[in-house]
Amino acid sequence: MLLPLALMLSLGAAPAGAVCVGDRLVLVPFDPVALPRAESRQTEDVVRRAVARTPGICLEPRKDTVERLRALAGKHRACADDACRVEELKAYGTKWLLHGRVLGLGGQRTVALTLVRADGHESRSTFSVPTLEVGAEEAAAKAFGSLWQGRGPPSQRTEVEKTLKPLPLVLLGTGAAALAAGVGFGLAANSTEKRFSTGTGGCVGEGDDLRRCFADGLRKGERQSLAANGLLGAGALLGAGGALLLVWELP
Repeated sequence: MLLPLALMLSLGAAPAGAVCVGDRLVLVPFDPVALPRAESRQTEDVVRRAVARTPGICLEPRKDTVERLRALAGKHRACADDACRVEELKAYGTKWLLHGRVLGLGGQRTVALTLVRADGHESRSTFSVPTLEVGAEEAAAKAFGSLWQGRGPPSQRTEVEKTLKPLPLVLLGTGAAALAAGVGFGLAANSTEKRFSTGTGGCVGEGDDLRRCFADGLRKGERQSLAANGLLGAGALLGAGGALLLVWELP
């Protein structure tokens, strides 16, 4: 009788030993920007692994967080002040909430993390990785670690001067340059179109020579138009990404 009783007691005690000891934290599924949702999920999983291995944290399983989001359908909204974020924390049933946004521009992923604490105050950190295979989890652990170490109220932690990282400014500058080049090619294409739509476009001669010159001029106009469209699109995308990261990093 003693052996079955001991076995039952040991089995009953197992779940208690498996309980996570630490601060409960909810990581909200990432928002992708200029990146396929599947790749955004892969990046989120990297961050989840880095957060889960941080001492003193009990990370809520993703499936539980997704169920909470479904239950909040139509009620969840973006917050712009501490009071709203406090209500958001209550809705998730936690004192710590981690938001993430992943941006896929410039041949690499840039992840912006926002940690929200019980009083609604938020702190932010960003990191970039060219691939998910090399160094991604370490970069995520470092970025989150800086947030978690400075999670106390201002009176209990050392304030670190916030400086803008170069990536948003580089994206904005590159986007502006691409837009300027696109405008230049657009003007050139428009000029070429006017010349050939109202005359010979400067072509001289007769017969095959005139036709060849005219065809070359039209092809040049098409190339200018394609270049203008491509540069304008890339400039707009880069500029939007840079502006997004710049706003994200501002206090």
